[in-house]
Amino acid sequence: HQRPSAMKKRDRPSYLFPLLLMLALAAASLWLERAVQAPERDNSGKTRHDPDFIAEDFGISKLDASGKPEYSLSAARMLHYPDNESTDIVAPRLLQRHDQAAPILIRADHGRISRNGEEASFFGNVVVVREAGFGRSELRVQTEYLQIVPDRDLARTDQPVIITEGRSRLAGVGMEFNNKTRQFALLSQVRGTFDAGK
Repeated sequence: HQRPSAMKKRDRPSYLFPLLLMLALAAASLWLERAVQAPERDNSGKTRHDPDFIAEDFGISKLDASGKPEYSLSAARMLHYPDNESTDIVAPRLLQRHDQAAPILIRADHGRISRNGEEASFFGNVVVVREAGFGRSELRVQTEYLQIVPDRDLARTDQPVIITEGRSRLAGVGMEFNNKTRQFALLSQVRGTFDAGK
């Protein structure tokens, strides 16, 4: 025969279990409710893709170590977006100058410059012109998309390209242009005609 006090001690965990289970379920419900709640709205504009400033008919230049213009960029309109620090430009015109080479001009319908200027992309009616000079004819490249990587002096596209120099013409799909070596590489479906000259 058991004593009543011993029975109470042994039965206490069976009374506590439903209470602990209810507390655990309440805590889990509270955690779940907070986890699925929508985050507080950020009214600063930093999380939306809205421009924080707009410029019309602007132009900027980058000078080399001697103070001569190295690059100049102008456009009809520029929009800067704080959420990804990108910049969209309308009707961009990029001019690059070299002492030992003819200037190169890039123009397009639209452009986009990534954060810190690591990349620039040009879209729609992209035309690259290397002016005639230094014993060479004008060189013209036409495509619908062109990506520029300034640190690597590289321009590339995966779109159809037409390249003309004098009376020579090349066409293909995909291109890489190394600005240091001034060499082009067409990547596929290459065809063209060459003017042998004199």
